[in-house]
Amino acid sequence: MLVSILAGRYEARSAGRILVRRILGVVRDIFEIYIPALAFLTMFIAFILQVISRFVIDMPLVWTKDLIVVCFVWIVLFGACYAMRSRKHITFSLVYSKLKPKPAALSRLAGDLIIMAIFIILLIPSLRYSLSLHLLKTTSLKINYTYIFLPFIYLVLSVIGYTIVEMIEDFKVLRGSLADSAAHMREEYTK
Repeated sequence: MLVSILAGRYEARSAGRILVRRILGVVRDIFEIYIPALAFLTMFIAFILQVISRFVIDMPLVWTKDLIVVCFVWIVLFGACYAMRSRKHITFSLVYSKLKPKPAALSRLAGDLIIMAIFIILLIPSLRYSLSLHLLKTTSLKINYTYIFLPFIYLVLSVIGYTIVEMIEDFKVLRGSLADSAAHMREEYTK
C-alpha cells in the first residue's frame, strides 16, 4: 500500500512537471515564433501603407514610421532568441570544428562561461534601463519605450537559459556520458 501511494505521488509530480513544461513551451513559442511573425506582418503592412500614402496619395502617414521601428526591434530581439533555440545562430567555429569531441566541448564550455558572465552582468542594468524609459514615448503612437525595450530582457534571459543547456551538454561530453555534442556533430557534417 505504501508503495502504491508513493507511486501515485510520483506520477502526480511527473504529470505536474509535464504540464508546466508544456505551458512554458507554449509561452516560449508565443515569444519566439508568434510575436515575431505577427510583428513582421504588421511591419510589412505598415511599410506598404507608408509607400502608398507617400508616393501614390501624396499624404504621408506619420505613425507608420513608429510602428515599423517598434516591430523591427521586436523581430530582431525575439527572432534572435529563436535562432539560439534552434541553434541556427552564427558561431565562430573554425578551430572548434577541427577539434575532437572532448577538446571541442572544453573550448565551447570556456566560450559559454564568458557569454554567461557577460549576460548575467548585463541583466540588472538592462532591466533598470528598460524600466527607466517609462516616461519616454514614441512621437506619433505614444508607445511607452519600456514596452519597446523589455524584449531585450527576454533576450538576455533566453541567452542565459540556452547557454546553460549547451553547458550541460558539454559537461556530459567531458564526463563521457555523451559521445559528442549536437553542435560539434553538426560542424563535422559541414566540413
